[in-house]
Amino acid sequence: MKAARYIFILLIFILHGKVQAQCPELPEKYEWNTAEDYANDKDLVKKTLRWLCNTPLGVEVQKRSVANAFVLEWLAGTPELTMNVDTRVLPFETDHPELLYTFMHGMALYMLEHPKETDQIKLHTQGLKVVAELALSSKELSKSRSLKRLLRADRKNKLREYTKELLEEKKTP
Repeated sequence: MKAARYIFILLIFILHGKVQAQCPELPEKYEWNTAEDYANDKDLVKKTLRWLCNTPLGVEVQKRSVANAFVLEWLAGTPELTMNVDTRVLPFETDHPELLYTFMHGMALYMLEHPKETDQIKLHTQGLKVVAELALSSKELSKSRSLKRLLRADRKNKLREYTKELLEEKKTP
């Protein structure tokens, strides 16, 4: 009976794409000085972002930290894309500042996979989608009051509307 239950749970994870791949092998030393240097590592950055977006926050924390530093440094310098993060879509930032990285991972991956996309609502929604997915994989975050509206919008497939509502709120001076 336990074996059947284990197989069933494994099938659910496989069908939902939650079986974790390994973190890509990252170079110990890296240096990007030219547009070509950045272009050479673009596929590795995409693979690393995919891993970060699909791996629960409490899993392989040290590898996650190294991978995060790698992609953030690449994103900060690449001439290929510019991320404009509107903090109005991050009402949970005060309680969970670490989720800013998760948001950026989701947004950056989407931008790299859809380089012509410029719709800020779409781009911010993709970042929030990753935050919601990873928050649901965390017992603590899935119960967070500051994530409640986001998780409800995700559950009801209304993430785009939620994002649009947040982006339309007036900025505080």
